[in-house]
Amino acid sequence: MERIYLDRKSGDFRQTPGGRPGSHAWPFSQALAATIAVARIRGPGSTAGRAVPKRLRKLDDRFRIHGIYHAAPGGNVYYDDNEWIAQDLLDWNDVRRSHSARLKAVRIFRALTQAWDGSARKTCPGGVQWTNARGNDDRNTVSTANGAVVGLRLYLLTHRTSYLRWSRRMLGWVERCLHDPDGLYGDHIAGDGTIDRTEWSYNQGSMLEAYRLLYRATGNRADLARAEAIADATIATFRGRWSHEPAAFGAIFFRRLLELAAADRRKDYTAAARRYAAHLWAKPRHQLFEQAAVVQMYAALAATRRGA
Repeated sequence: MERIYLDRKSGDFRQTPGGRPGSHAWPFSQALAATIAVARIRGPGSTAGRAVPKRLRKLDDRFRIHGIYHAAPGGNVYYDDNEWIAQDLLDWNDVRRSHSARLKAVRIFRALTQAWDGSARKTCPGGVQWTNARGNDDRNTVSTANGAVVGLRLYLLTHRTSYLRWSRRMLGWVERCLHDPDGLYGDHIAGDGTIDRTEWSYNQGSMLEAYRLLYRATGNRADLARAEAIADATIATFRGRWSHEPAAFGAIFFRRLLELAAADRRKDYTAAARRYAAHLWAKPRHQLFEQAAVVQMYAALAATRRGA
């Protein structure tokens, strides 16, 4: 990934092989997640571990303004981008205790609560806005479910009840407004009230991860059962469809599935993740986030074998 996509002179990533350095926040965050995943296995003193602080500085220099990350320098804010980055920051905190990383994640979560759209004029009031781009009032599963994931991780670190309360509120909105009859979750509600029922695997992964974390926070086995139900429904529904999903989406789902397998010891989940990793390995990879997805998957499988 670094040999092909990293420009060592600038410390920035290319989005495509041979392209100019200067990726957007979303693929940069996926490359950062891949680097942290390797550092989790090798340790903070490893080559990957030593690279992470450099990547974090570049991320801040290019995208961060007043504590929030923009999709491109001077561009709009996408709250799901910020949530992926917050999870990267908290992952790095797990590898190497970082007060700075925790504070940045807290600042992002505060912005998510400010992006909550409770307007009574909207269809199904509530939900975290997808972006602050003018003319876009979408409220998405990805921006709301991942808000709950970030909130629950902060709760597990701090035990501040406001994080748990907000996370339950976010989960409740997705359940109420975007839960489909097949047990999975649609994509978003547009500003005009139109509901997009398209089901993407990363949304299912975000919801099962939120329930897994809620189980860790409360000990309520019903939450673990809910995570398993989402996992089982996704595996059944997406059978034969993985080739039509972006690599990053599938990798997010299967990384979450492996974390669930560590909690409930479901060997079939680990086997499914291994099959998906082999599928990714065989696919052509022409973009940074596709290569990052492969690194993330194999690092997650290696961590599973090591019990990390």
